[in-house]
Amino acid sequence: MLKVSIITLHLHFITEALLPYWMGSMFRGGLGQSLKMITHHEQTDSLFYHMYMREVRKRGYSKPPKPVLLVPPFFGKALKVEKDATLDLDVFFFGEYIKFLPELILGINILGKMGLGSERHYNKSRFEISSIKCKISKRLVYDGSNLILNNLSSIDVKDIPPYDEDRLKIGFRTPLTSKPFPPKAERLLFLIRNRLLGFVNEYGSGEEVPEFKCKGDIINYSSHKHKLERRSIRSEKTLFKGYTGIVEYKFTELDDSARWLINVGLTIGCGPDSSFGFGFLQKMP
Repeated sequence: MLKVSIITLHLHFITEALLPYWMGSMFRGGLGQSLKMITHHEQTDSLFYHMYMREVRKRGYSKPPKPVLLVPPFFGKALKVEKDATLDLDVFFFGEYIKFLPELILGINILGKMGLGSERHYNKSRFEISSIKCKISKRLVYDGSNLILNNLSSIDVKDIPPYDEDRLKIGFRTPLTSKPFPPKAERLLFLIRNRLLGFVNEYGSGEEVPEFKCKGDIINYSSHKHKLERRSIRSEKTLFKGYTGIVEYKFTELDDSARWLINVGLTIGCGPDSSFGFGFLQKMP
């Protein structure tokens, strides 16, 4: 149905750095600048083209979801970090786009040498990739100098096992840019399925994603509202409004498709704006 590869880049800051409220736009924009430096302007089989230039999708008329997603952690505030601080950056590849891993590493390394955001002009916010691990195999795929591709694994979403409990406590580890918050149980499954549909149609088999049956209640939640800056040369929208929090659900009905979709959501997230790293989830104890 859809192959997913997930890696974590362990970044080591070689200078002090100022990290903004939301780092998704900063990493996405910075990577675009560095990839553009190494990509010919007519080169269509490149990571830069597919992440930043391609506007036609296989189905429908809206812009295609991006085949590679950068998902930095969300701390809910701007942070000043000292030299030798570390940061983990998750990267998701869909379909066959894992082939661009070497190009991604080169682009991120160039970005690290240039520095992140406006602080780079003051010789700050510079970093290097110390290592990369595969989140599926849990093994090292890059040691700072060498790629170890045999340690890289992928998963097909159809092979993700179903969720086997009747309660679910999830944390929105990056903001959800969809209202209302918290989403009701059926709405949560709808947001997961809708995200999955876009990726399956564009980078997977294009087969039908099954409908689901879900009933349940929210029994407890916390909610935090965020206003997040966006910088994009392709859109006049300059602000995201999003929500984080922890939501606990108790289900009274979950068919097999719904149980499968829950664990799919815990893998690829839910809702809109995946290109900026929004809507990623984690199961809470």
